[in-house]
Amino acid sequence: MPTDANGLLEWRADECRWAFADVRPAHCKLKGLDGWKQLRLSGHIADNPQTRPHGGFCEHQLGRTPVDESTRLLHDSVMVLDSLVSPSECRKMIGAADCWCDTKDKWTGVALRRMECHTRGVNLDGDTHALAHIILARVLWYIECLEPELATEIFPRAKSRHLAEMIFTFSGQEPMMNRYSVGGRFEPHQDGHALTVLVPLSTPDVDFAGGGTAFWSDAIASDSSVAKDSPPSLVMRPPAGTGLFWRGHITHAGLPVVSGLRHVFVASFDLS
Repeated sequence: MPTDANGLLEWRADECRWAFADVRPAHCKLKGLDGWKQLRLSGHIADNPQTRPHGGFCEHQLGRTPVDESTRLLHDSVMVLDSLVSPSECRKMIGAADCWCDTKDKWTGVALRRMECHTRGVNLDGDTHALAHIILARVLWYIECLEPELATEIFPRAKSRHLAEMIFTFSGQEPMMNRYSVGGRFEPHQDGHALTVLVPLSTPDVDFAGGGTAFWSDAIASDSSVAKDSPPSLVMRPPAGTGLFWRGHITHAGLPVVSGLRHVFVASFDLS
């Protein structure tokens, strides 16, 4: 099998597995994920998203403005895509995160632990790094096919190029996995990038209690500091594997976990 995703994903025939080779320079840019074409052939992403058994995107408004079905541009809303990540893939990522955390004494007693998903040999194993980029390839392919107006609104160069051929600029050291233990939370904030995708990997009320992602309408909290004193417009605790999508100006937070462990995959990024 040929090298995939412009050298990011490599199929190692002797080991019968995907391996990940990091090509990101220090300023956190990532060459495009052209390999979605090969991932379609391998079954890692749907060849025709229009026929996904789990359907397309569903939009949840944060404010009182009526939804205009002709444009879904996430100005004051969150989009949901069911079953973006499979149960087995969720288990794979959770296992890798827990294994890494359990070997790091410095994380003892820390309620929120963040693990980078992009540097081979550091943090997580190569298979998990490869899976992180398979998820990103799905995100780009599904948005391009199912929400073309959104794609060109938030990524203007998508009018002349496939999303998967563009260059990522991530927030900080993302993509990451976040592991929340008891008391773990993420204060209200804005990501400031074109798009954020978050995938809960754990099952609410089974793997953990409490938690979830809170969102504030732009009309209520255009400044994240205001959100601390205002109830959220929407709280989402969807099934594991669900994709949540929002734009960088939306204020959001990770709510405190009461018991158990909550794992999420998250990436905020621009494309150019």
